[in-house]
Order: sequence, then C-alpha cells, then structure tokens
Amino acid sequence: MIVNIELENTADFAFIKQLLENIKGIKSVSVEQDNEIYEDGTPKWFIDKLSEYADGLEEKDMISEEEFFANARKKVCELYSRK
Repeated sequence: MIVNIELENTADFAFIKQLLENIKGIKSVSVEQDNEIYEDGTPKWFIDKLSEYADGLEEKDMISEEEFFANARKKVCELYSRK
C-alpha cells in the first residue's frame, strides 16, 4: 500500500516521519517537494496545470474578444443598475 500525505505545515514533517518509521512494516518514508516558484511568486505546478488545461481547450470552448467585452459590459450594467 502506498500512502501520500500532503502537509501544509512543513514543521510537522519531522513528527510524522518519526511516527511512520515506528510503524511495523514501513519500508520507506520519502519526501517530494515541489517548491519551484517563478520570480512573480507563482508556483511552477500551477503554471504546469494551467498549461495542461489550455492545451485541452478546443475552439468550441472559447469566445471571441468581442463576445467577452460585450458580456463584461452587460454584467457591469446589471451590477450598477441594482444600486
């Protein structure tokens, strides 16, 4: 059985690793860190996922620039008319 644990607080890792190593039958405890960050602070994994999503888009999934701005203007008018 393989178990993946994702920790938000990396300080807890030492405790978790020690706990896991004490369980009978544990073969290994390893760490994969995905800490690559671009200069603007965006995590590399986010850009990779965004790229995968973009590659999967087809023409039918998209709207034109004109349609986008027409929808945006319509929404702005709706929001301002509620006041």
